[in-house]
Amino acid sequence: MKVALIASPYVAIPPKSYGGTELVILNLINGLKEQGHEPILLGPGDSTVDCRVVPITDKAVFFPKDPEDLKEFHARVNEIKITTKALLKDLLPEIDVIHSHSHPFGFDMRPFAGFPHVITMHGPVVFKELSYYLKRKHLNYVSISKNQQEAAPDLNFIGNVYNGEDPERFPVVSVPKNYVCFLGRFDSEKNPHLAIQLAINAGVPIKVAGKIDFLGKDYFQKEIKPLLRHPLVEYLGELEFKEKVKLISNAMCNLHPTGFREPFGLTILEAAYCGTPTLAIERGSMPELIQDGFTGKLVEDFVEGTHQLKQCAEMDREYIARRSRRLFNYKKMTKGYVRMYKKAIKSNAKEAIATNNNH
Repeated sequence: MKVALIASPYVAIPPKSYGGTELVILNLINGLKEQGHEPILLGPGDSTVDCRVVPITDKAVFFPKDPEDLKEFHARVNEIKITTKALLKDLLPEIDVIHSHSHPFGFDMRPFAGFPHVITMHGPVVFKELSYYLKRKHLNYVSISKNQQEAAPDLNFIGNVYNGEDPERFPVVSVPKNYVCFLGRFDSEKNPHLAIQLAINAGVPIKVAGKIDFLGKDYFQKEIKPLLRHPLVEYLGELEFKEKVKLISNAMCNLHPTGFREPFGLTILEAAYCGTPTLAIERGSMPELIQDGFTGKLVEDFVEGTHQLKQCAEMDREYIARRSRRLFNYKKMTKGYVRMYKKAIKSNAKEAIATNNNH
């Protein structure tokens, strides 16, 4: 099968630091090639992947740190959408299916509704986007957790495929060091201030790492900066892959105080590959990723979580690593998407036959 993968223009693949969706796309490209398929990436031109790249922009165009630059940024993104549409149209004669990962980019798949396609929803469905999706509810959506489907039951979900990476890139650490960690965005959705407060209250060192963008700039100044003065807190900034793996693999627990309906949590998966349990607020997809009491703890809030930290530190790290590697890996994810492609192709063929019979 020839598969056109549409990425957002924001981050090159593979990402140098932050980039969850881009990591998923990278692993899917590798999986498709291993399984004998031919992926074609429509994404930033500075992507360095082992497949044909059709550049939708010469270089990745990331969100500006200054809100004043947003107008110019949005104008550039709109230009890229027009370019992507034209490039995809030219590709149609040589591909079998389109797989869009452009949820945050907002690339409109309606003009390609008559062609076999699937759309992965990488982000949450929020109020301001509901009308956008209801106008496109007939398209073929794939969720990344079953919980995600409950937020938008009117959409045409043709299946669910959990994210997966290559577990071999992560070491299993049986004896961790004496610290907990937070890894992710510094904003009010991810709530890292709660992770820091928990560690301080429990008297445990914490290392925090992640990106700060224009949405989290004020949050970081107000909620995080004052806490960084505490001797138990170590701020590492935004990490590259090797540094990230070192952080999560050696932590005795990964803290995930999610404040929104999170459709998936890649850092939970990455930590689990290393044997590191996750203490998380029970929202969104968390119960699908964490086996409560065995691979982590699900709590109502981090006040409760303070009392569960000891239990997390005593969990069987070998079991955590073994379970996550079996249930969530890129090979399994790829097989799931190949099933979705076949489903979309079959459905499209049926519609074509029905249309021809009616004329």
